[in-house]
Amino acid sequence: MKLGTINRHFARFGAFQIRYRWVFIIVLAALTVAGMTGLPKLTTGDNMEDWFDEYDAIQINTDRFEALFGNEDSVLVLVEAEDVFDPEVLTAIRDLGAELLEKVPYAKELRSLTDMSVVSGSEEGIEVSSPFEDGIPEAGLLLEEKRAYIMSRDSLVNMLVSDDCRETWLSLSLNNYEGENESVEMYAVGRAAMDIITDPKWENPKYTLKPSGIAYTEYEEMLTVMAETQKRIIGGFIVVILCLIIFTRSLRGVLIPMLTTVGGIGSVFGYMARLGIPADSNMMTLPVLLAMALSIGYAIHLVNAFKFQFRRLGKRKEALVTAVGETGWPIFFTVLTTIASLLTFLFTGIGAMRWLGVTSALTVFAVYLYVALLVPALFSFGTDKKAAAENPAMSADKGGTVIDRKFYETGEALIKKRRPVIIIAFIIIAAFIPGLFKMTVNMDYFSFMGEKIPYIARLGEMLKAKIGSLYNYTVMIGFDESGSFKDPEQMRNLDLLREDLGALDFTKVSGGKPRVSSVTEIVKETYRTLNGDDPAFYTIPGDPDLLAQILFLYEISGGDDLFNRITEDFSTSVLQVELSGYDGNRIAKTVKDAETAARTRFPGANVAVVGIIASFVEMNNKIVYGELKSFAGSFLIIFILLALVFSSFRVALIGMIPNLAPVLIIGGIMGYAKIPLDMLTMTIMPMLLGIAVDDTIHFISRMRLELENTGSYRKAVLNSFGMIGKTLGTTTVILCAMFAVYSFSPVAMLFHVGILAIIGMTAALLADYTLTPLLIFLLKPLGFEKP
Repeated sequence: MKLGTINRHFARFGAFQIRYRWVFIIVLAALTVAGMTGLPKLTTGDNMEDWFDEYDAIQINTDRFEALFGNEDSVLVLVEAEDVFDPEVLTAIRDLGAELLEKVPYAKELRSLTDMSVVSGSEEGIEVSSPFEDGIPEAGLLLEEKRAYIMSRDSLVNMLVSDDCRETWLSLSLNNYEGENESVEMYAVGRAAMDIITDPKWENPKYTLKPSGIAYTEYEEMLTVMAETQKRIIGGFIVVILCLIIFTRSLRGVLIPMLTTVGGIGSVFGYMARLGIPADSNMMTLPVLLAMALSIGYAIHLVNAFKFQFRRLGKRKEALVTAVGETGWPIFFTVLTTIASLLTFLFTGIGAMRWLGVTSALTVFAVYLYVALLVPALFSFGTDKKAAAENPAMSADKGGTVIDRKFYETGEALIKKRRPVIIIAFIIIAAFIPGLFKMTVNMDYFSFMGEKIPYIARLGEMLKAKIGSLYNYTVMIGFDESGSFKDPEQMRNLDLLREDLGALDFTKVSGGKPRVSSVTEIVKETYRTLNGDDPAFYTIPGDPDLLAQILFLYEISGGDDLFNRITEDFSTSVLQVELSGYDGNRIAKTVKDAETAARTRFPGANVAVVGIIASFVEMNNKIVYGELKSFAGSFLIIFILLALVFSSFRVALIGMIPNLAPVLIIGGIMGYAKIPLDMLTMTIMPMLLGIAVDDTIHFISRMRLELENTGSYRKAVLNSFGMIGKTLGTTTVILCAMFAVYSFSPVAMLFHVGILAIIGMTAALLADYTLTPLLIFLLKPLGFEKP
């Protein structure tokens, strides 16, 4: 079907809209009110488990761990002081721990200097108790005796307390979350812990409190991201208003596009709230700002076309019908390709990305409907004016402006220099390709949040502390047969595995001691105590009966740490490894080496690695494969749509060349500048492809129409530059201005998205101003010229 025929169908629909404009206005108003009133019910969340499906190995192993050992999360506080055994410091640790245990939801057990199980000798054999269970003595001999005893325990020094007595941990373990939305429960834990720990009553020059733990830091991240979300969205609205004032220079040109933008976005999120679908707090700004930018872009395409025709014809309704006819199909097709590109996020296998893809697609479609239905209806109110032919004040090209004429002249210059321009363009693109192979993936806090964020700076300080830690992973070894770890050989293998893990890359070493925790520490500490505290007995006994007796004695003596590290049937045990840092490119090897070491020590066991680091490793993999699947899906779908719509594989191939250019450029920049792929930057390439193709579609559609009208490729290119060159530039400026609000964010991932989006969309516009028209002019894929 010829483009002219398609345009006539859209023009007829435009006439229908104007005839029944009040029906469209009233229906959309009712739907908008129904949607917007649901906004107060909107909730947000950021659940790490949303990254994994229930059939993912990491999720299966995590579920198994939680079923056996409980919640892997905890609330942690690193206490730093000149002397953590100062009575005032110990009292603060005790009181803070008691308040956390009482007031934090899901609180399970507390472990600190004042609340811990220590094995000591007694007349009956051993006793497991807390050194401070009878109170905290004043400074003196009794306190020094307790200090000396605690510091003589190998399982405590440089694990719970540093060997210089300047650092110690307070740890609150948690029961499993029970609510349907885990992120809500996790935030409740983080909020309660933050309220307690940041209470001014704990401010004291003798000590500092540095909190961490997944629940705590995730809550801090949520607060940071939500604050940034508000700032970016408000900034986006300011940008929208300024752009509309600059580019439309009329009250109606500002108010109507704003109305369509707010109505479309608000309705989508309102109906989501009514359906109980939470918004992803990390991703929320993307669909909002993207829809705002595209909504204004669609509106400006339509409004500029209307103004051009209104200057030429002088009749308002006729100008609107003509404008709808000319822009209806290109805008609809760009919406279709953008939505198709966004929906490829469904291929990533990541819950957060699926939410982003569906929500962005819905908001883009919603704002398109509002623009397509409301702009013609609301602009149809008003009077006519003199046509260009009857008004000497109008430009000689009957509707065109001085800027339109400049674009026409730019087209002439490009055609004259077409071969050098194409060669230079391809050389520039080729220069960025090596950077693609330097791209990395990194999902750690410091990478995607950035150290400008206060809580990230605090976590960095904790990581540098002697016993400070942020990251860890857990190795879980299980046998089908109960009592397997009552075999001394298996217990010794567990201790040897602890040494293996201690020697791996990234394992935190404090005072020469690798920070690897396991049940073997309890066994060795108890065996040593039973033998007069002789250090020679800090080992695993070789007698099965003796090992069983030690485990039994510890259990009945009140020890509460045993079953945090081994199951009650002694079939499954865990080792927790704390890390000194994180590098997404190297940590995967460390986790793999840990799993290999465990399988080597326990060839017949079920071995799994769980914990936040194991999750990050899987996230990295999902980001890589998700990016590839999403980009490949986006490229393929857009290519097929172009081929179908323009009935030509040649046109589709030519159309994809300028759209690959910005993708290659930003990929190269990410590699050269060492900007990692993370949960936000991975969205850039597929999203950019879907947005960049919009200008290509407008350009090719216009050239096809001009070719049908003039029969000349030269005139088709020049007329297309004159007719829509300014509009393409305007929409790109708006998109760049919208994403520029990200570039002022202290959050690293938002800053990166803003900069990369601006570069990518600028590159896309330049490619569409050069490669698209020149390749069409040279290869002539739209058909034959008329003689």
